[in-house]
Amino acid sequence: MRLALATLLIAAALAPPALAQSSNMTLVGQTDPRSQGYSDVWGYVGSDGREYALTATRNDGGLSVIDVTAEPPVEVAYVPGGSGVGSDIEVYGDYVYVTDDQEATKVFTLAPPGTPSSPQLVGSFGGGRHTLSIAGDYLYTNGNNGVFIYSLANPAAPALVGQYQPGFYIHDILVRGDTMYTAGIFGDGIDIVNIANRAAPQLINRFNYSGSGAHNICSDPSGRYIYVGDEIGSGRWTRIFDVADPMNVTQVGQIVIPGVTVHNCHVQGNLMYIGYYSGRGARVYNISNPTAPVEIAYYETGSGLMWSVYPFLPSGKILGIHMSNGLYVLRLDAVVNGEGGPETPATLALAAPSPNPVRGNADLRFTLPEAADEVRLAVYDALGREVATLHEGSLGAGAYLRRFEASGVPPGVYFARLEADGRAATQALTVVR
Repeated sequence: MRLALATLLIAAALAPPALAQSSNMTLVGQTDPRSQGYSDVWGYVGSDGREYALTATRNDGGLSVIDVTAEPPVEVAYVPGGSGVGSDIEVYGDYVYVTDDQEATKVFTLAPPGTPSSPQLVGSFGGGRHTLSIAGDYLYTNGNNGVFIYSLANPAAPALVGQYQPGFYIHDILVRGDTMYTAGIFGDGIDIVNIANRAAPQLINRFNYSGSGAHNICSDPSGRYIYVGDEIGSGRWTRIFDVADPMNVTQVGQIVIPGVTVHNCHVQGNLMYIGYYSGRGARVYNISNPTAPVEIAYYETGSGLMWSVYPFLPSGKILGIHMSNGLYVLRLDAVVNGEGGPETPATLALAAPSPNPVRGNADLRFTLPEAADEVRLAVYDALGREVATLHEGSLGAGAYLRRFEASGVPPGVYFARLEADGRAATQALTVVR
């Protein structure tokens, strides 16, 4: 695997927040109906058009159903799962599947069909699995012994049709057509697998990178680029890979919040939604340029883990599930364009530092597309600690230069962050001696 020479790093809110804060996202409502904690969330639309959040309860593998058409949201049903540890959740028609780290994957029905008023636990299958994915008419569970592939011809009783067993733990996968990408979280990298014959998956190529801890994978709409989030390893952020040639995968970018761990991602159109640790909550990136995502919105919770951010409800409501605080129902503030997605706010331009690496001083050039009352340019270390403030105050539209005197800081990686009226741009620089 070749690494691209230039890497774009985009950071958002570098210092851990003490309180919830947001930009271009509004909290519609929040609810915490269960005391045992939560893992993943999925959406469901009833036959009457009402929208629901389906959440997996962490400490028993149960199912909580929350009406999110109601404001504030309200739990309308709950089915306990037993004694397991619930993890992942997805929906196929009127069937809901919840994986369990200790027990078999549970099957619930939303009965009567088209409504979630009386869900029932109707069965289980397989052994303990951490995550699942549904693509087409197949369901994939992942964990020890790799990937297990099930047919959903009978959704009440999924039938095992194939396995992919690379000999190590698979945390999660992405399926696009007849290609599967697997996340080997314990440093085993990414497998690209041909699953045209799901009874006999075939490895195409395996690629890896230094300090890897691949947790989950999503892709841009074209499928040429995949976004790999590392929950463990030496760099716990999102890496962007060009997989157009599966035998020669190239890293082309990154999304980094220094000192903060990334969790799950979802892509809808040209927007990517990511949940984060350390109270950084839900964050939204425009990926119209897949190799250079632009953060356009966020909602921070102040503490804890936002496990997933589900963006696929027809109303545009966004479901964020917090491991401790329950469900956050959010909405993007941006105007909806003709393609059904929010318009991207005018992008701030922060050029790469010059020179980079830096031995003495570095010039930081930036452009404001319009006047802003609150403009701040600062430099942070890799742990998110501010080491220099280069500008703070109002500025008119135009191009600017500020100088960072790096002689007073230790060698290492730093991040220059430009903020202007709720928008942000970041560039990395390396100080050497």
